[in-house]
Amino acid sequence: MNLPESPASVVGLIADPGTADAIAQRVAPRVERALGKAHPGAGAWDVRVAPFSLPLGETGTVDLRDKVPQLREKHGWDYIIYLTDAPHYLRQQPVRSVIAADAASAVLSLPSLGLARTRAVATALVEVIGELATGRQPAGPLTPWGRALSVHHSGRDPESGKDRISSITGLRGRLLLIAGMVRSNRPWKLVPRLTSAMAGAVATGAFGVFYTSIWSMADYLSVHRLSLITLASITILTLWLLLHNRLWESPKGGRRRERLLVYNAATVLTVGYAAAAMYLLMFLALLGASLIVIDQQYLAYQLRHEVNFSDYVNLAWLASSLGTMGGAIGSSFDDVAEVQRATFSQREYERRNMDLNITTGGDESD
Repeated sequence: MNLPESPASVVGLIADPGTADAIAQRVAPRVERALGKAHPGAGAWDVRVAPFSLPLGETGTVDLRDKVPQLREKHGWDYIIYLTDAPHYLRQQPVRSVIAADAASAVLSLPSLGLARTRAVATALVEVIGELATGRQPAGPLTPWGRALSVHHSGRDPESGKDRISSITGLRGRLLLIAGMVRSNRPWKLVPRLTSAMAGAVATGAFGVFYTSIWSMADYLSVHRLSLITLASITILTLWLLLHNRLWESPKGGRRRERLLVYNAATVLTVGYAAAAMYLLMFLALLGASLIVIDQQYLAYQLRHEVNFSDYVNLAWLASSLGTMGGAIGSSFDDVAEVQRATFSQREYERRNMDLNITTGGDESD
């Protein structure tokens, strides 16, 4: 006699398009396997990823509880998890997760996990889903040293008295949050949007490669001086991009002063990362061009000494720094709106003004 199989427990994993969606797609199979091992008596697990965003309230938070009945009616999910790429503040504290056990739903903030490696995200999701399924909270650090290093604090929502909030505490927690925000911003995606800046930088740098006075200057400057020029050029381009594209953020909602610092630190690091990546790409391009175009004997004649590979490196190094400064001017022709989408405030503004029509399938829009 064959016993009927237990119905699968279906987890609806809502993920913001972009980083959160990409990570959710990767971790879903791992989460299914981990849940099956952790809860063998619960039957099979089916994690379904749904890439769309939920709107933000006036305080900058997502009230998932209000949307659970409609989402469950439409999709038939047993558990609903919202994996968001935005930092989540509640009761004046940045939070890692908000777990509503009575509604079988939870919000998990991806930036709160730092660099959000696949294993860390999978572990966090398994803990959250396991708590919803069993009502048991995950065990905290067992040793005093582990508790001292922990950046999370758990407590009940003082207003509802039902939701369990895992908040982020301390300087180390804020640094992890900023690192997670930079990753969610995907600074490597910003470089292709800076086409005019890249064109201006390459044009200026190429002029330096073929201008003999730059050869002599690169040969004369020390490594220390070249490094300072590099740092100055990247800083100039970063500041220009921040100011020209109006990227300085003014987040709304609670804890405004802290969020002003955290958001803008993440924005500066995002733009700085993109500027450094652009510099590196240009350096490699100019180094290749100088090796191909400039004959070694001719370069030795101009510099009046024997040359080797390091001389070509110094030449491309200085030309890249000059080109990066020229790229700041070229960035004036890039699409401001496209650049602004690399910051959290713009995405928050869009999500505050979006509509969510679950009954007609409008939830698939960003």
